[in-house]
Amino acid sequence: MIPALVGGRSVGRAGPRAQGGLPGSACCSTNRDDHPLQTGATLPTRIPAGPPGPAAPPALALGVDRARLAGARRILSLRGIAIAGLVVSSLFAVPGFVGAQAGDAAAGKTVYERKCAGCHGEKGDGKGPAAELLAPKPRDFTAGLYKIRSTANKVPTDQDLFRIITDGMPGTSMPPWKVLGEKDRWNLVAYVKTFAADKFKEAPKKLELPKEVASSTESIKRGKEMFEAIECHKCHGTEGRADGPSRAELKDEWGHPIPPANLTKRWTFRGGAGRTEIATRLANGVLGTPMPAFLDSVEKPEDIWHLTNFILSLGPESPHYATLIQVMSTSGPIADDPNADLWKNIAPANVPLMGQVIVDPRNFNPAIDLVAVRAAYNDKEIAFHLTWDDPTQSADEPAKKLAADAIALQFPPQVTAGPERPYFLMGDASDAVYLLRWENGKGVTEATANGPTKIVPIQGGEASAKAVYANGQYRLVIKRPLASKDTARPTFAPAVFMPVAFQAWDGGAGESGTKMSLTSWYYLRLEEPQSNRRFVIPPVVAILTLAVMLLVVRVANRRA
Repeated sequence: MIPALVGGRSVGRAGPRAQGGLPGSACCSTNRDDHPLQTGATLPTRIPAGPPGPAAPPALALGVDRARLAGARRILSLRGIAIAGLVVSSLFAVPGFVGAQAGDAAAGKTVYERKCAGCHGEKGDGKGPAAELLAPKPRDFTAGLYKIRSTANKVPTDQDLFRIITDGMPGTSMPPWKVLGEKDRWNLVAYVKTFAADKFKEAPKKLELPKEVASSTESIKRGKEMFEAIECHKCHGTEGRADGPSRAELKDEWGHPIPPANLTKRWTFRGGAGRTEIATRLANGVLGTPMPAFLDSVEKPEDIWHLTNFILSLGPESPHYATLIQVMSTSGPIADDPNADLWKNIAPANVPLMGQVIVDPRNFNPAIDLVAVRAAYNDKEIAFHLTWDDPTQSADEPAKKLAADAIALQFPPQVTAGPERPYFLMGDASDAVYLLRWENGKGVTEATANGPTKIVPIQGGEASAKAVYANGQYRLVIKRPLASKDTARPTFAPAVFMPVAFQAWDGGAGESGTKMSLTSWYYLRLEEPQSNRRFVIPPVVAILTLAVMLLVVRVANRRA
């Protein structure tokens, strides 16, 4: 099995510890059943093929009785109807299709105290024992304000509440609770409503969206015009990366700072990333936040759909996380300009990052959740192109209590034939790691680490770096020689699986030291250089083949 397919899990001596920081692991939960994580890299899942279907009836010419054949056909027809019925019933079994059910508030109280009170509090006021560690803060149910609703007024439907319980809230600490039985979730809906019973005396009012407008170049252009006209960019930024000038001033209904959504990461949208779901958020706003309703603010009702189409154009539907980082071979010089055409022609490997929650100070609310990696090498050097979103550009300013934005690549000093690797959290006392660390304002350094608090710069470093920052995004190129000077640095060779891990810090969010985002081990591989023989051999073979054919014809003509 290719080692990259384990998504960075360490095996061997460092295995059990290294798995603690793997995206998608339960490292920050005391009980996975009580608080399942909602984020992290997931490897592609192959759905096994089902058993072969019934064989087709044999031909009558083979002597099969017509009555039996007719009976078999009726059986197959009835079986098909039954299967179709099961498919239809299964559709109605998923949250998106399920009809509202009357829940039992008393039974829901039991589930709430066991699963929800730790964050939302016993009184439903959002002041559970874990609340101080979370950002954004847990919902205060006593206010009766619900962010995500499909209604025109402030009252959500029971289906709205059920869906949030089932699917969770991406980008927050609210996980999906599909592990609970459907009845338990409906009971939770009934109980949660009791915290603000007066708010539910008014019946939900259906939201009527304008007639849908399909996406097109013209629609996206119109949507961009509306994005600027109604000043969406003041919060969400010019390119939608949550870096608008109003970002620092935004607070929710309870006075807590609340960042705007990063519109380029659709998979993190709370309330869903579908067209209708986005249009609904635009039309009726998000209660309890600075996000207003825009249905009456746009020039024409259909502008809601134009705006939706523009937002959909800002980023992909899914990050398509990588499990292996390929390093492209090139014969020419490697550009150090992060905006060079070379880098635009290499597909990125998107790597998810998680908060470091193993040692103090822990990072329960990481600001950087993804880094896009591109890489290339020639006969002399290797270069890494890293892209990540950061809504503010921060340098080290102790007087303002600001740390520098930073990112690091981590490698074992030497590649071994076995599966063992150093501890993924910057090594330990027995096994060091090699770091290529870039810091805004200081540039790149090479270092050896025996743990996150034991980092020693390597003297005589040969690494170089160039970075640009624009519209809430860093683009960085780090270069260093292929061959190492000593045993503290790795040598990069083609066709070798090299372990690599990443760490990142958003200084503007107060991240420094062990308060960081990180990954466990992944793998990168330098593709083998393409030989010029592939251009020479085919023409030579063709010429030789033609010569042989001519010789055969000549011999045949002589004999004739």
